[in-house]
Amino acid sequence: MKGKMITSVSLPEAETRLWRNHRREILRFGERYLRIQMRKQVRREVTRQYNRTNGKCVITTTRFATAEYDTFHYVAACLRVSVSSLIYGLIKLWQKPSRRAICRFFTTNYSLAIPKWDPEAGLMDEVLTFFNPTHWDLYNSNA
Repeated sequence: MKGKMITSVSLPEAETRLWRNHRREILRFGERYLRIQMRKQVRREVTRQYNRTNGKCVITTTRFATAEYDTFHYVAACLRVSVSSLIYGLIKLWQKPSRRAICRFFTTNYSLAIPKWDPEAGLMDEVLTFFNPTHWDLYNSNA
């Protein structure tokens, strides 16, 4: 399924303005931020963590490409955090001038395989792969 998905995220008030005005630019750093998050251990037997700030949070309607949406939800589910908290962390990363100065971008490939999904059992495999598009020829050398 291609296209855009409309959903909402809850962000601190100041970051809401940044997100609305610079969403596309901020999302360019998404893969880098997710790679940082995936250094953490997968969390189980805990409840989901949400944004915790001193100020007021605002619910903001936003659009994601379906691949972005699936990727953020996959990582959020594995780490037992909200997508909103991932987006808030991404904004914080984007705000750091030293991070923005580094033009090292990655591309992700999210895939889902569902060998069995019925009242008897549910089995699905999600895979998130990162690669540097400047080295695309290395990935396709087997072709």
